[in-house]
Amino acid sequence: MTFKAQGFNATYGNNISVDAINNAGDYILITQPEPWALLDHKIDNRPLQIIQSGDLSPQHLDTLAKESPAVTVIGLGGGGAMDTAKWIHWRRQLPLLQFPSLPSVDACFTRMSALRDRGGVRYEGDAVPEMVYVDFELFRAAPKSMVTSGIGDVLSCQTAWFDWKLAHEAGKDEFGWTAEMPKISQTYLDELYLCAPGIAELTDDGLRRLMELHRDIGWRCHDMGHARFEEGSEHFFAYTFEEVTGRTILHGELVSMGVLIMSYLQGNNFQRAKETITLAKTRHRLEELGVKREEVIESLRRLQTYTVEQNHWYSQARLVDPNRINDDEIISLLDW
Repeated sequence: MTFKAQGFNATYGNNISVDAINNAGDYILITQPEPWALLDHKIDNRPLQIIQSGDLSPQHLDTLAKESPAVTVIGLGGGGAMDTAKWIHWRRQLPLLQFPSLPSVDACFTRMSALRDRGGVRYEGDAVPEMVYVDFELFRAAPKSMVTSGIGDVLSCQTAWFDWKLAHEAGKDEFGWTAEMPKISQTYLDELYLCAPGIAELTDDGLRRLMELHRDIGWRCHDMGHARFEEGSEHFFAYTFEEVTGRTILHGELVSMGVLIMSYLQGNNFQRAKETITLAKTRHRLEELGVKREEVIESLRRLQTYTVEQNHWYSQARLVDPNRINDDEIISLLDW
């Protein structure tokens, strides 16, 4: 592996979670039922409090932070658990340890929490964990689709940097586009392409390389002060889908769907995105995702107005004419 990541302290290995938690001292646990069920019977050092993550509204998170004892905060689970733990840690300035149970999002390596507020998503906070423990056996215990969906927040660099360039050319860039940005994003995309077969097979090497990509992207978001290079029209499509349908699917799969659609509309190497998804064996067909054709089309028709209402950055999403969407053409991008 030639890619070298920067970012939070991270420890990688198999079956490392139990010893780390048993040696953590007093702590509260932010988790979800499935990952905790895997470790519960092995943990001798019992949590003072167990909080099930779910509600990511700032009002709820502030209540949790206010009522939490002043001990170490441990996050164990997916993005919701990571974000909740980060918020409590940040609000109370308590020690934080993160144990991601899935590589589906990069939340364990980003400083801000993804809040659900006023019908949309916004980011706030500044969390720095003492350590992120990446336990490959936790990943392998999850349904395989939850692991292979982890490419989404890296693959998103393909469409996001293009959106940033669109904004620059339209005179709507807020962050100072430079010609170096495509090179940075391409580094991530090339590494993802190379490690995709290992992700598909759940190898230690493939999973570590995926998480190292997440780690570096999280570091770069903080270093640059924004996520413009990795969040664009593909994420805005995902947020619109959630608003239109009132539900969601795995974040990485939904974002990957957005990359396929938006890269095609951008004229931006759709075939490479398709090949990466194929190599990683990430689910993309509507039937296997449990998504209806009508949900995709309605989300696209709503995309332009929702993006404006939410004041999302200028992107390909602003250019999608709801009256000129070719339903069959769009669906064919997903059901190959």
